[in-house]
Amino acid sequence: MAVSEKTRKIIWGEAGGRCAICRVQVVTPETDWDDPSVFGEEAHIVARSKGGPRAGALDDASIDNHTNLVLLCSKHHKQVDDQPGHFTVDLLREIKAKHAAWTRSLGEATPGQLRLVPDPAFPQPRRLKLITRGSPLWNMIKPSMTFEYALPDRLPEEDEDLILEFLGLVQDYCDIASDLIGVRENRDAEQALQSYLSKLAERSFLVGALVRHMLLTDGSDQDGTPWPMLRVEVLPASHATITDERGRPHPDVQLSAGVPDEEQSA
Repeated sequence: MAVSEKTRKIIWGEAGGRCAICRVQVVTPETDWDDPSVFGEEAHIVARSKGGPRAGALDDASIDNHTNLVLLCSKHHKQVDDQPGHFTVDLLREIKAKHAAWTRSLGEATPGQLRLVPDPAFPQPRRLKLITRGSPLWNMIKPSMTFEYALPDRLPEEDEDLILEFLGLVQDYCDIASDLIGVRENRDAEQALQSYLSKLAERSFLVGALVRHMLLTDGSDQDGTPWPMLRVEVLPASHATITDERGRPHPDVQLSAGVPDEEQSA
């Protein structure tokens, strides 16, 4: 299984188009005669091949997942592969996390720096849609380029494990959705999501979701790239308020997004 185009975009977006080690922009400007030169490479943290540097026991889907890839310049990609004793799995994950945090901290974009901004062509949703079936959620996952989530705090371990498994499944499908083109593959995805939605409902949890229309921009005057962002929240039914589009109580239309106890993005 190769790195998908969607996964590649996630890696480049999270890294701001810069090497995670030296933080050099890994695309050079174009010239009067040539296109820009790209010397950024998606490096595996745990190696794909059994004999590669930092080889480990990851399945094929996890090997090429964005969580196992880090954007590096060609120089540092070679260095980390030549020096696996120093650039361990833990160190590379730390480097990647610190670089992503640094990229997010840059604030307002300057030309050449990637950031996500709301797409002015679309109204931004203010309420979550109540999700009770796998098909609507799958249709929201397929176009999404990134994923954020929220879940309650201080849950019984059994409930928390179920919710984390569900959110992990949503994240995995966000990563590989563009590769699932067959009718059977899409149907299997819907059924897998439905199974978790049913289990959550049995434990009195509601699932809400929305898609924010965002643009990935480098701060230039050019239009950004559409970058839909999926948000999924899991709430105890006793803590959720069902409303209509005007915010009035309604038995089965939309789920009002509250302030979650614990919020993450992926």
